[in-house]
Amino acid sequence: MEHMDHFGIVFDSPRGYAPGQTVTGQVVLRSNEPITARFLKICIHGAAHTKWSEGERRYRTNCEGKEESYTEIVHYSAEVDYVSGETIAWSARNGTEKLPSGHHVFPFAFPLPIECPPSFEGFHGHVRYSVRVELDRPWKFNKNEREDFKVIPNFDLNHLPLGNVPRMMKDVKDIGQIFKKGIVTITVTIPKAGYAPGEYLPITIDIDNASKRAATFVRAELHQHSHYNASKNHGLLCTHSSYHEHHKDESKRIAEARKSIKIAPKTAGREMLRMKIPKSPPTFTSPIISIEYCLSVRLDTLTTLNNTLHCEFDIIIGTVPITESIVEPTVTTFPSDPPVLERLDS
Repeated sequence: MEHMDHFGIVFDSPRGYAPGQTVTGQVVLRSNEPITARFLKICIHGAAHTKWSEGERRYRTNCEGKEESYTEIVHYSAEVDYVSGETIAWSARNGTEKLPSGHHVFPFAFPLPIECPPSFEGFHGHVRYSVRVELDRPWKFNKNEREDFKVIPNFDLNHLPLGNVPRMMKDVKDIGQIFKKGIVTITVTIPKAGYAPGEYLPITIDIDNASKRAATFVRAELHQHSHYNASKNHGLLCTHSSYHEHHKDESKRIAEARKSIKIAPKTAGREMLRMKIPKSPPTFTSPIISIEYCLSVRLDTLTTLNNTLHCEFDIIIGTVPITESIVEPTVTTFPSDPPVLERLDS
């Protein structure tokens, strides 16, 4: 019985590839005996895919002539192909030649389109890229191997308009619900809007507590917001301009920093938080999947109701950090209740 000691795929760049680059590597096969086969095929595939199900209320007339409601499970999905190709790395002459025993290396090279979105894994969809090899063997199951690889765009934050401009937000609240306890003001400052994984995001929180209650806690959270688009037709292969009438959103916290504080009534103080940007896909938009990030900063006061002040910043995640420079901050003040999200200029 024919036996292969090793059959696998090795990429020249294990860390991944950028859009527009060529995915290169080798298929490695090692066997101590000749292998009967017709051909060895190497394929590449990359696509975005979304999928979910929802229960929708429907109405029908029963056998008694009465209208009744029921729940129908409706499936939504969409797919966009970004790269697809194959090459025959070896084939038998006249269909009878065997692959000799020994160590064999079959190189491959597949160019990536420039518009490829980054690799991404979400609850309702994903963007995946892979290389697959198939050894076609007569009268036997074909031998298949597959290896995923990452696509990492070269998102240089230095080219982002206003990416290195410090951002400042204010929130003002008369805390308490029925019996007001007084005015609390927070001013939150971050040094820039664009960050790369591994960078630290310093957060400065200035607190002016003119109320009768102490400020007790500050926390910051970085959220990843994922947006998915799909259509009812299951397995629909769409083009880049296809319209999808159904949408799904997902939000998850990917980093946080928190601190217990005590800013007494009728006093002011400054608190600092520091958050490391985790390894995450860069901000991107595609026809069926989009990713964006938001920094949420909250201050809690020692009040039962209406006790939290809140500021939000849009954060852009890239792959190349901004070169440091000193820029005057921009400030937006919201005498809030509720606070208002400040949008970055696009």
